[in-house]
Amino acid sequence: MEDQSGPREQPEFEPNRDEIGPDSRVEDVDSDPELTDLPHDEPPEQPKDAVTTKVCSRCSVQSQTNGAFCPNCGRPFDHSRAGRSRTIKIVAIALAALVVLGGGATAIALSVAHNNEVVAQEVAAKQAQADADAESKRVAAAAAAKKAADDAKRALRKTSVAGIETSITADAQKRVTDGVLQGPITRSSCTPLGGGSTDDLTAITTTFTCIAVNVENADGSASGYRFSATMNWDDGSYTWHLGD
Repeated sequence: MEDQSGPREQPEFEPNRDEIGPDSRVEDVDSDPELTDLPHDEPPEQPKDAVTTKVCSRCSVQSQTNGAFCPNCGRPFDHSRAGRSRTIKIVAIALAALVVLGGGATAIALSVAHNNEVVAQEVAAKQAQADADAESKRVAAAAAAKKAADDAKRALRKTSVAGIETSITADAQKRVTDGVLQGPITRSSCTPLGGGSTDDLTAITTTFTCIAVNVENADGSASGYRFSATMNWDDGSYTWHLGD
């Protein structure tokens, strides 16, 4: 049969005043020097040379090692340090590359500048040589032209002397006809007086001593009548007369 009278009240628990009285006290274990010497439950210290167990996040191999890298695959256990190390390496490589590129660019620039200077010097030297060659050719051409002109003048002077001789021969033959001179007059020959020369193109006039030949000697010499002549080279005119 179930008890229908309702829930029963539980008697309140009261401490046994005989067990814990007003004079009772709880001992402070920590304040008791004798009790504080008792051993506590503390984790044992690991020896300094103890090997730890590490699991690689890449190959999942569990290794007994104190190293920073997995013995199996070489991946570092401390990824943050590896990342920093890689970052430092990348930065260092980038800086080194910049230094190398900068130095290379500087070297290339210096090399280009040097090559340009060398090319400019070579061009200037070639131009100077070309100018010198052109000037030398110009001087040579001018000298050749002057020599040709002088040779033409000397040839013309010889022709002029021949004209004087022809005129003196004709005059002497006429004089023979007039009974003034004895013939026969075969030819005439003129020589510059006083050591002059028809080759001296600076002379404006030249005086000649001439002979109208009427006797040819066996030794190659000749004799005849003496004439004098003067040649004006500027206008190409000349004069002559019998005697000195």
